Amino acid sequence: MRRAARIAAAALAALAASSCSSRSAGGAAGGSAEERATAQVRATYGAGDAVAAASYAWTSPTGTTFVLVDVESAMAGVVQARADLWVAGDSAPFRLARSDVMPSAATIGAFAFEDVTGDGLPDLLGYVADSAGTAYPIFLTGARGTMADQIEPATTGYRLLADPEEAPRIVAGPHGACAVQIWAETPAPDSAPAGWRYLPLLSSGELGRPAVAAPPCP
Repeated sequence: MRRAARIAAAALAALAASSCSSRSAGGAAGGSAEERATAQVRATYGAGDAVAAASYAWTSPTGTTFVLVDVESAMAGVVQARADLWVAGDSAPFRLARSDVMPSAATIGAFAFEDVTGDGLPDLLGYVADSAGTAYPIFLTGARGTMADQIEPATTGYRLLADPEEAPRIVAGPHGACAVQIWAETPAPDSAPAGWRYLPLLSSGELGRPAVAAPPCP
């Protein structure tokens, strides 16, 4: 079975098994701080043409709780999604960042939701899937007030898939993350066969060009 045909089910399985952050379709008002923050954030999405689908929570070492929401279209036949990043406030949560609307994406999922770039804000290593179930990796950083996809501009010319058996992952060393690992299909500009590629994490929080070998990760 081809990778593209298997990705959606495998990605959902990876989400269910993930322990890096809290994933919720709702939230209990009397639960943990992350559950309460998630419930408050989801309550901001009332009736309209967009709904809060999956949500992911992460609490920083300083105790601040962040919630990312997969915002999907509530209109039948309309395929679009975006990511909203919220931070829990003293009285009410406030939105910190928002991704561009992705017209061809029906849903957004996460393999990791944590501070990858080291700026104190959570980043999303995940995927977008269209209505046919075909999924592609994304890396959205929480920095600079936007959840911009860093994989797409770094991989021009590559055919990328989230590997169904080995999900995209963060490559980290003793001092933190240094790269994002993704699966590349052929053809690829480097003329190498299909396989893993490593996108180095730059000091700016952006991703560098893919390489076949993993970068040093001190």
